[in-house]
Amino acid sequence: MKQLALATLAALSLAATAHAGDFARIASEEAFRAYVADRTLVDEFGGTRVFGGNGGLGGRQDRSVITGGWVWHKDALCHRTRMDGIEVENDCVHLWMRGTTVVMQTKRGRSTEVAWTLR
Repeated sequence: MKQLALATLAALSLAATAHAGDFARIASEEAFRAYVADRTLVDEFGGTRVFGGNGGLGGRQDRSVITGGWVWHKDALCHRTRMDGIEVENDCVHLWMRGTTVVMQTKRGRSTEVAWTLR
């Protein structure tokens, strides 16, 4: 049982290392503005987000309108998101990019990941 637990831990460590090697970290506001700001991000369900160069946030999720704002704080994109005027998220995310895929890792890289496609 102990060997199985160690093998699983080793496999998870390798997977995390592979992820970091495949994607480039967006760790500065300048890089974020160059690669992501003012472009449309699309999720797997067709929802959209646009992080405007002016600090605004907009988009659509199903039939709902997304609004909000963002700032760059230290090495993370911090945003406040409202859906139809109701605040639904207030978080700082770490960003990773490969080609047209952007991955947002919530809670400053300590929680779940959401993948988006740049358009």
